[in-house]
Amino acid sequence: MSHAHGNPRPIEPRLAPRFHALLAAHPPQPDHPRTEERAEALLADAIQWRASDVHIEPSTTETRLRFRVDGVLHDVATIPVFSGHRLSAFFKTLAQIDALALARPEHGHGRMEAAGTMVELRTTVAPTVSGEMLGMRLLDTNRPLLRLDDIGMSDPDQQTLQMWLESMQGMLLVGGPVGSGKTSTLYALLHELQKLPRSILTVEDPVESRLDGITQIEVNPKRGLLFADAIRAMLRLDPDFLLVGEIRDPESAHVAITAAGSGHALLSTIHARDAVGTVTTLRNVGARDWEIAAALEVGISQRLVRRLCMSCRTDAPATEEEQACFAAIGEAPPATLFTARGCNACAGTGFSGRLGIFELWRVDAAARQLIAEGTDDLILARHALRHGLHPLLHDALAKVAEGRTSLAEIRAVSAEGSRASTAYAVS
Repeated sequence: MSHAHGNPRPIEPRLAPRFHALLAAHPPQPDHPRTEERAEALLADAIQWRASDVHIEPSTTETRLRFRVDGVLHDVATIPVFSGHRLSAFFKTLAQIDALALARPEHGHGRMEAAGTMVELRTTVAPTVSGEMLGMRLLDTNRPLLRLDDIGMSDPDQQTLQMWLESMQGMLLVGGPVGSGKTSTLYALLHELQKLPRSILTVEDPVESRLDGITQIEVNPKRGLLFADAIRAMLRLDPDFLLVGEIRDPESAHVAITAAGSGHALLSTIHARDAVGTVTTLRNVGARDWEIAAALEVGISQRLVRRLCMSCRTDAPATEEEQACFAAIGEAPPATLFTARGCNACAGTGFSGRLGIFELWRVDAAARQLIAEGTDDLILARHALRHGLHPLLHDALAKVAEGRTSLAEIRAVSAEGSRASTAYAVS
């Protein structure tokens, strides 16, 4: 790794080999921009390392290019300011954003092929004191659907979800912060549903993968097509399962709960701290307790952690401090734990890909009564724990013990905690 002058963040050239090879062969010159070649090389590198986002960030002396890989931003290259301007203008034009003037943040999207892969680019540009910053979300609309196994869900949790899918009723909500993999979990459930002779309809913003045998509608606020309106329209098409990309406001919550309470099976995402916290979020957007009790069947909370690189991971005896992390929640400490040194296969990061950690709550009759009575989350969490819920931290430490991730990766989850973990400690 190297440091650019005036900026302490290191550059990791192994994450952008094509782009650096082009820089070496053809250094940026004002009269020979080679902008399209640079754009294609940059996207090819991003695709190779499964980057979710590409940033073009200006300063007074240079432009920095950054990839978000497995949830972490990496600086991959620096280029002269004039070259950065041209690269931003190229992607703005591709996204149908005015390449010349920018007085306020603008959004757009376009498609481009690189390294034999067609990707959809959701582009946002914003003016800064140093120039225009550009961010692109990369969506491979043809990528295969992940299965529940692929995202890291345990066999018992999969069996619980399979029982709900077979029941075909009520609402399943996947909760967590932005970037916690909620949509991937919904798509993994769609993978299971594709096997069934059912009518499946989705309402999304945006549609991230096009799926054969599933009817998909993309929300378009500019044309007046909002979540609530799309849900109402979809209900008239006689679906067995309805997937709603996100419950984000009182109107969409009301329509979704009404649909789930009237005999349809509905899947969606929601911003919630933990599985039981889905009730709180629904209350906060105006849903009434009796409506939630009638509709909610499954609450899931999840986070993403990075997978250890299998090419360079090593094991060592667990320290007393590490063993104490397991003992604190009543789990038997493993004799050894894994870490990763970093190698060329993982560009020195020590990680390759991500997996989910989960907390799954199947709402039973007693919990339904508690919800209808307006019971607070802590009491609901204690009830859930006594009836089979395993807190998020338990699943995280199980994956550490299996050598799939490191203890350092799940420390943030441990620090954040959940009401279920709090209830566990005091029950």
